[in-house]
Amino acid sequence: MMKSHNAALQPLADEPLVEAYEWIETSRLSELVANFARVHMLISLFDGDPDKWLHFIRTEGTKEEQEYDLPFVIDLQQRLASEPSLIEDMRRIVREFSAMFAPRPLTA
Repeated sequence: MMKSHNAALQPLADEPLVEAYEWIETSRLSELVANFARVHMLISLFDGDPDKWLHFIRTEGTKEEQEYDLPFVIDLQQRLASEPSLIEDMRRIVREFSAMFAPRPLTA
């Protein structure tokens, strides 16, 4: 007797159709992605001025911005003291990355 090819696709009665795992909080797993987003925000929303962003967070920031973004901005200010060209490097990186996905060429 010939076996139907569809029979091989049918799960056995005791095998689950879906394997499930307990929910895991993923919002803080990728610090690299979060920091890239922060750099993009610094450049695009605050024109690369960490003082403007710091003022915004302190006066209008959400609890999450105060908890997660504020330390990033403070650390960045300290880093800029020893690496003044860092903002221009970040501008270039954001511009190059954005250009890769722009529907039309970006102007400099």
